[in-house]
Amino acid sequence: MKLGELSLNFTLPLLNAVRSSGYDPSPVLERFSITPEQLSNQHHWMSIGRFMRLGHALIELTGNPALGLKAGEHSRLHGLGLCGYTAMTADTLGAALSLLVKLEPLYGRNIRGQSRYLETSGASILRFYSIAPYNEYNRFVVDSVLSSWHQLCALLTGADNLIREIHFEFPAPHYVAAYVEAFNLPVLFGQPHNQLILGSKTSSTPCLFANLADHTVFLTQCEQRLHNLAEWNSYRSKTAQIIASLLPDTTPGLDDVAEKLHLPAWTLRRKLQEEATSFKQLLDETRESLASAWLKESDYALSEIAFMTGFSSTEAFQRAFKRWSGMTPGEFRRQHQVGRRNR
Repeated sequence: MKLGELSLNFTLPLLNAVRSSGYDPSPVLERFSITPEQLSNQHHWMSIGRFMRLGHALIELTGNPALGLKAGEHSRLHGLGLCGYTAMTADTLGAALSLLVKLEPLYGRNIRGQSRYLETSGASILRFYSIAPYNEYNRFVVDSVLSSWHQLCALLTGADNLIREIHFEFPAPHYVAAYVEAFNLPVLFGQPHNQLILGSKTSSTPCLFANLADHTVFLTQCEQRLHNLAEWNSYRSKTAQIIASLLPDTTPGLDDVAEKLHLPAWTLRRKLQEEATSFKQLLDETRESLASAWLKESDYALSEIAFMTGFSSTEAFQRAFKRWSGMTPGEFRRQHQVGRRNR
């Protein structure tokens, strides 16, 4: 199980931001074994952990901690491939944003959660999920996503006054002035969610490139691709995703996951049996997979990984990991850090 992965197209705005700042990203791309051929092929994907390390390396290259904000300004809808064209040809902004969220598994997947688009009586909300605690690696990802959404709303409608506020979960970083420059609207830190707050009536704002005929064709193709994600749509995968999303707030039981899937518990148990697994096995495998991925792909401390996988203490996590892998978390991390920067 991967923490998550995304299309290599996500690197293009980042690379353009580096070049526009007067730097050549080629040495960093070479260090990460990313070739021009891969960058030109929308079917190449990379792990979220690798994307974080790439972004951090480019931040070090440019000396700009706000590089994620700059990358968002270089975002274009065609960078999301067919999903971008589907959103572009929708009739309204609300429909376009709903589709970007619905089609997210086609260009980015996070086992812990996914983006959401909500319409309330007072506002429309575009919300991004990111793991916490925050550090210099994952903070840049939130910067780039929310900055990208800010840019795409303007590109879809031609209007730059639709967003009322932008919220970030993490405390204000030392480069807070860059947010004021990038957004020119209220930016709030230390909030419950990473999200854009749009006006209550902005969902009906017409899209500049609305085209019913093209939209119907694009949407049909995207829905077929979603259907074809058999592994992502299996009950095994759905159960693992919900377990991962509920950790560390609670260690979920079968009833908790069944409720999320709108199924009776006995039905979920039977469906998992049909896929040759059980809930207990999936709970153990999910915690092990998440822990292994964080040890390999991140620099989180063992205490943080223990918390994020739902263990009451670092010692309990270490015992469980030794049972899973036959080695301690520290031994596992050291073994997999060889050559990690070049993956």
